[in-house]
Amino acid sequence: MPGYSADPQVVPYLLYEDAGAAMDWLIAAFGFTERVRDRLGDGTVRHGELLLDNGGVIMVGSAGAGFRGPARLGEVTQLQCITITDLVAHRERVHATGADVSEIAIRANRARSYTVDDPEGHRWYFSEPL
Repeated sequence: MPGYSADPQVVPYLLYEDAGAAMDWLIAAFGFTERVRDRLGDGTVRHGELLLDNGGVIMVGSAGAGFRGPARLGEVTQLQCITITDLVAHRERVHATGADVSEIAIRANRARSYTVDDPEGHRWYFSEPL
């Protein structure tokens, strides 16, 4: 497939009730760059790919009938861990969207971090080495 590396890698694939709205929020809040937005005939986003500044990729897709994401379940089901630079500015950007972000914490592994849930309840953990 074009754009894919032959090197081993792990790429998170998150399901959303509204993948298009999720992509829009993730781009606005986290600064991801859209690489793919594949739509069905009715305009619904079937599959999307977002690039991170660090070279990583996050895939998103529309869930089928009966799907219950973390917000509907009322519990966290996974955690995306992303290393970034300028954690303070990143947190301020996300907070400006109205998201409920945690305070920045200093970790024993010599990193600082914060967490935030996206609108459908997927938890994101951003850290920056000190």
